[in-house]
Amino acid sequence: MLRRFAFFSALSSTAICLGMGALQPALAQTVLDRISSTGRLNTLVMDGDLPYTTKQGTSYAGLGMEFVQEIQKELTEYLGKPVTMTPQPINAVEEGIAAIASGQVDLACGVAFSWGRSMFVDYTVPFALSGTRLLTPAGNDGTPAALSGKTIGVVQNTVAAKAMEKSVPGAKLQSFESPTAALSALKEGKINFLAGDSLWLLANQGAVDPAGKAAPTVPYNRSAVGCIVPENNSALLNLSNLAIARLMQAYINDDPKALTRINQWVGPGSKVNLSQNVIKTYFANVLLTTAILALP
Repeated sequence: MLRRFAFFSALSSTAICLGMGALQPALAQTVLDRISSTGRLNTLVMDGDLPYTTKQGTSYAGLGMEFVQEIQKELTEYLGKPVTMTPQPINAVEEGIAAIASGQVDLACGVAFSWGRSMFVDYTVPFALSGTRLLTPAGNDGTPAALSGKTIGVVQNTVAAKAMEKSVPGAKLQSFESPTAALSALKEGKINFLAGDSLWLLANQGAVDPAGKAAPTVPYNRSAVGCIVPENNSALLNLSNLAIARLMQAYINDDPKALTRINQWVGPGSKVNLSQNVIKTYFANVLLTTAILALP
């Protein structure tokens, strides 16, 4: 029996080595290899994209950045050497997607899922659930009939822009390159309607349209929000998933630091003002699709 086991073990090892040898010429440096050699986690950031990212002085903050910090910490522990987050500012959404898809940049957090994008980048487990709604003037319920003939501002190439194009064909869409430009247009009265990610609209409403309202009650679509990494980099994807899961589990477990970090962006008292129970329920549902973590 031992001889037979040794034979099959040797045979399996030989096959694996041969297979790896055949693949080696086609393998390029992985993103994790690059992070290890440079000590940098190149991360896309965008101003005006609260609650996910926004510029604060010379750095960036937001819900997405809380998860970036966890991924940075996970990479540091895994690689056994310091890894620093290096922000890579962008203005346009598609500019960022292209940078991740080409492997030029390592990570972006706060990206709405779309099936089209998933053909070019890999998504982590989500850490938020949002959908497409609008900031509308009082008296407009945000339904297709109420929007017919109206001009609606959208950030170009976003999930929301595509949803409006398909769902409200009677409206005229005015595209803006960046979230900041779209919010400024609404604040300055250049547009009266702005469509976008529900959490983004709620986070910015007080600053740009305090008299308006988020509508309709039921979003035009629903989409998960998470991080993206270049395709075919399973090690980075797995470590990112683990880091995201750790922070969500800590929040579920009422860890004071985790509660503060998440709540300041979307929890009670924030501009989004979700209840802790709502956030916990969502985090738990996400983790239940994979595994609940045991934390001290």
